[in-house]
Amino acid sequence: MANDTQLANVLEEVTTQSDVLLAEHIENLPIDELCETLAELGAQKASELFAYFPASVKKEVLLNVPRSFIYQLVEYSFTDDIKELIEDSDEALKQRILDNVSPLKKRQLTLQLQFKMYSAGSLMSMDFVELSPDDTVVVAMNKIKSQEKIAETISYCYVTNEQHTLLGIVSMRDILLAPNDVTIKDIMTVNVISVLMDDDQEDVANVLSKYDFVALPVVNAYHQMLGIVTIDDVLDIISEEITEDIQKMGGMTPTVTRYLDMSIVQIAKSRLFWLLILMVSATISGTIINQNAAITLKLPSLLVFMPMLMDTAGNAGSQSSAMVIRGIIVDQLTFRQAWPIVKKEMLASAVLGGVLFLVNTLRIVLFMPEIAFSVAILVSTTVLLIVFIANLIGGLLPVLATTIRVDPATMSGPVLTTVCDAISLTIYFALATIYLGGVI
Repeated sequence: MANDTQLANVLEEVTTQSDVLLAEHIENLPIDELCETLAELGAQKASELFAYFPASVKKEVLLNVPRSFIYQLVEYSFTDDIKELIEDSDEALKQRILDNVSPLKKRQLTLQLQFKMYSAGSLMSMDFVELSPDDTVVVAMNKIKSQEKIAETISYCYVTNEQHTLLGIVSMRDILLAPNDVTIKDIMTVNVISVLMDDDQEDVANVLSKYDFVALPVVNAYHQMLGIVTIDDVLDIISEEITEDIQKMGGMTPTVTRYLDMSIVQIAKSRLFWLLILMVSATISGTIINQNAAITLKLPSLLVFMPMLMDTAGNAGSQSSAMVIRGIIVDQLTFRQAWPIVKKEMLASAVLGGVLFLVNTLRIVLFMPEIAFSVAILVSTTVLLIVFIANLIGGLLPVLATTIRVDPATMSGPVLTTVCDAISLTIYFALATIYLGGVI
């Protein structure tokens, strides 16, 4: 049983704390105490807090509360939130949820589960306010009041006919400011921006961002209203996309599971594939070094600079790649802008390479007097060339990736570094061969 004092404190905090903070406060309670606390709070308040629990806590709650309370929790929860939870659950929990909801909620959830992953349909909520064009402002206000607790947002209401065809949209502001006897069709906006149910979630996010909407209607091919995507859903998309890109840039298999909720096996699996790929691909660099062993025997001082050259190449490529990936996301760069990208990277590389050439030469002369000046020039020339080439590769690879429908983040990080390492060594030993031949 939950500690009476602790329960009393929670009940008191309901009126003083936000739902987010209160959910964080109670989510770590032992599961029996958490379930008892939610029951004391009542289904509506419990569902509001339930929405902020991590997926692992939600599953534990649904496995331990009575079936009647599952019904109440799900009824007061938004369909898109429950749909996401079902997708992340095993078959037993999925069935436990679907067996303890109303027929309407079950139909909604079953429909949403049929949509393609990462589509507008899979992302949307079916909890929105639907009005008739012939409703007066008074009738509309009564409908809004009756749905206020279950609608995802009441900032905008969606006007449909008997076939649920989307006819227009009306804001709460317009309804509040209109006379009571005015009909909705007289104040609604008819040119409605909407997305199709199969549109990709990134396209949905771009539309919401472009028009500064708080919600966006989702329709089918017949322009029938299916649901809405809200700004908080888009923030979740952005968070997931950033997480995925960071993981890909770090050479990992993407996962959206919270770190503390991941098992050791899951963590290892997410990293192992790319570690193996990168380890095998590093054989290229090893082969280049091995094939040029004779050069390093004649001029051992070349070995001293190899780590610096490889790091510089990888860093230069990663910097260029990061800027271009941002351009792809924010400015919608495509392969058509390849030449402007090349020109910018060539000019930037010339400046960067020139500065690094001078600084590196000075560094070797001042701090490594035992190294011949000609070798210092050789190393610095290599720096200039590898910065130039690495920047071009880092700038073009992400754009090329989008052309062949590959996530540009995959082309950065360890993958790009491995490519740049091989190129930097090839250039280094090519110049060293010329140097030893007496040309330099």
